[in-house]
Amino acid sequence: MPRIALIGPGAIGGTVGFALAEKGHDLVICANQWFDTLAITRVQSGERRAVPVKVITSPPEATRADWVLVCVKSHQTSAAAAWLKALVGPHTRVAMLQNGVEHRERVAPLLPAGTIIVPVVVALPAERVAPGEIEMHGGAQLTVSDDDPGHEFAGLFANTFVKASTDRDFKTRVWEKLCLNCAGGALSALTLRPDALASSPDMTALGIRLIEETMAVGRAEGAQFVEGFVEQVVAMQSSHRVQRGNSMYYDRRDGKPLEWDARNGVVQRLGRRHGIPTPISDVIVPLLKALSPRASA
Repeated sequence: MPRIALIGPGAIGGTVGFALAEKGHDLVICANQWFDTLAITRVQSGERRAVPVKVITSPPEATRADWVLVCVKSHQTSAAAAWLKALVGPHTRVAMLQNGVEHRERVAPLLPAGTIIVPVVVALPAERVAPGEIEMHGGAQLTVSDDDPGHEFAGLFANTFVKASTDRDFKTRVWEKLCLNCAGGALSALTLRPDALASSPDMTALGIRLIEETMAVGRAEGAQFVEGFVEQVVAMQSSHRVQRGNSMYYDRRDGKPLEWDARNGVVQRLGRRHGIPTPISDVIVPLLKALSPRASA
């Protein structure tokens, strides 16, 4: 089996790491804090499963890997530079399990020229409640491009509970995910309400305008949205109005840096590149940036 290193065992990293470890992969987890087991609790059923894992806490402990899975949040990517330097060799492939549409642009400056980068769209409702302890609130779906590296990445998760698949229109899939993230995350972080988008007709209307703005930029980038996509996104966000919040809401609540650039700033920046007005993002992005401790891209 290939040697796999995973950077960032949070909600996403902890879940996919558990799946890889349970399958028996040669896995090492790169973390700030040591632990010796990964455990998954499925909230709906209360079932808890645990597997032993190898965890290292400093880059000098690392050796070259065949695959490196970057699972830190987008604004934490540069902080993983030392890990990447230690782990990435001439034949290493780097998978980016992050929000946004700029996976390659974000990590390429930290890697040797020519490193194969695999962007991954993640649909995985989970929460890290303690080091090595993950609570899952639903299924786990990873989507990658329909190419050789994508198929190899998906193969890592064959016969696990994490469903990894390839898609010929990855460009659309990654922009669909951004549309899902851009409004609900921003509005809930600004208002400190998990149900912000569905909290009133005015807030829903504002969310729709932000989604439509994001779609306009996405189309300019090559994404193709189906008819009724906005309504699908709003319905999906509204169905969770009395349930748990999203990651940006929890980061704002807990005083942590926000993923404002990957989830909202990118719409403003790419909109300017294409000459597309982004009046909602022009207001929301500075507010999110101001609310983010140590605000940085």
